[in-house]
Amino acid sequence: MKKLQFAANCEQHQAKEADSTVAQKHVADLLASKLGQYGFEVLPQGADRVAVSVDNHELPLSVTCQGHNAEGHLVCEITSYPDEDQDWLERITEQSLLNQLAQAVESSLKEDDAFSQFSWKG
Repeated sequence: MKKLQFAANCEQHQAKEADSTVAQKHVADLLASKLGQYGFEVLPQGADRVAVSVDNHELPLSVTCQGHNAEGHLVCEITSYPDEDQDWLERITEQSLLNQLAQAVESSLKEDDAFSQFSWKG
């Protein structure tokens, strides 16, 4: 899965040291609550991580927020770390699931007005 980069407008936490941690937790909580609507089973993880499972394939996601854009909004990224030690058939299956997950993640975030400026990075 490529990285999904987006801006997080957490006005109530603006200019605080903890704003990136709060934004990361907010994104992880939002995804944990929404991804089930797309057929993914959400698995328990840490504050800035979400893992989902579908068809016995676990797909971990990492949420990172750091730095600010020109508008003063946090710049966040969501990345998945697929298992590199898979045979080719498992990789094809997982890549298909990651594409579905990527669409579900982007759709879930677009439902919240606090997130904007979505772009996929290499």
